[in-house]
Amino acid sequence: MVDTDSTDDGAAPERGLADYLGFARAHVDTADTRQWVEDLEDMLRVAWDLMTPGQRAAFHRHPDILALEEDVGGGTAAA
Repeated sequence: MVDTDSTDDGAAPERGLADYLGFARAHVDTADTRQWVEDLEDMLRVAWDLMTPGQRAAFHRHPDILALEEDVGGGTAAA
């Protein structure tokens, strides 16, 4: 885990996932919830584009993702 409380060189602390989710969540106060969802979708697309094939495969096999696919009746879709 990255320590975001202090830096030695005066640089801004590294942002974590909670920060980025907070940026998206902030749209609830300034816009409708669709913008929040669009922000989350955009962030997931960026993360997906940065993943290696092995990371994408691990994502597909993760129990939470498999459960989500099962809950919505999703099959195996190509990405």
